[in-house]
Amino acid sequence: MIRRCSIRFCLVGILAFLISLPIWAGAVEVGNITQVEQHVDFQKGETGPVTPAMVKQPVEVKDVIQTYEVSRAQVLFRDKTTITIAPKSKIAVEGYMFDPKKFERSGDFKLIEGVVKIVVPVAEHVQKTSFTLTTSTAVMGIRGTEFLVTAADHFTVVYPIKDQVCIQSTSKQPGGYTVGGAAPGGAPKEGEVCLNPGTMSVILTDQLPSSAMPAPPTVLAAAEGLVDSGVFDIPGTCVLTALPGVDILAVTKDLLSKGATLDSIKKSLALVGCDLPDVFAYSPGGPPDVPNGLGPNFPGGGGGGGPGPTPGVASPSS
Repeated sequence: MIRRCSIRFCLVGILAFLISLPIWAGAVEVGNITQVEQHVDFQKGETGPVTPAMVKQPVEVKDVIQTYEVSRAQVLFRDKTTITIAPKSKIAVEGYMFDPKKFERSGDFKLIEGVVKIVVPVAEHVQKTSFTLTTSTAVMGIRGTEFLVTAADHFTVVYPIKDQVCIQSTSKQPGGYTVGGAAPGGAPKEGEVCLNPGTMSVILTDQLPSSAMPAPPTVLAAAEGLVDSGVFDIPGTCVLTALPGVDILAVTKDLLSKGATLDSIKKSLALVGCDLPDVFAYSPGGPPDVPNGLGPNFPGGGGGGGPGPTPGVASPSS
């Protein structure tokens, strides 16, 4: 009897020890799928088999979740962070750590395409939080916040809902700056834009993030609607016109003020099927060539280049 109780005590002790261990990247499950609507694929690792996603399915680092038309999913992580994945979206868990003993948590996620809404709850006992979301054109630093992002191969649009999100471009052009760890609450780094609720930013390929632009409640409500619908982009059309609040003219003017050239902006917009605004699209050429025989040396021509009046002939004014 004494021996049996001792074994039971040891098992309880081992279990308590395992629970207190940090959840390190790639070691164990870091969360679970809590919502699956319609067709959702789950890929175990970056090169693993693709299977239909299921509710309560464990999620580990390097796993990929992809949704399709009229389908959605949601993942709940060990620290209660949630990622809601809109239709026609794909996201990968690049890294994750939650250490309840040291009150620390961190995560790295990659939005390959589509729309996600991320909620990182403010935890009373968590002393250190470091989350990043990377897209094709931007990297975002997150600390206890709620925000929405839509992205594809050549653009990202960020809408903060609660608290601050800081963004940097994944490109080193223009300006030659290097992407570092974006840190809300500190002084913005070179090329970094920090957004508060009620603002938004557009990040194009090879461009800095646009400055904070207004995103009133109507725009934010429309952006949150993308979580249910996904982005309705039509091949051959400007995808930015399908995104709430995006003003291509304002973005172009802002990037010009940051030092971008009109030609580079034109190329970045072309990658997403967009043209320069009309005000920039027309560039008048130089003056027309002067016909032979005309010009300053033509008799009687402008500039006083012709010979003086003929002697003995009165001028019209005399």
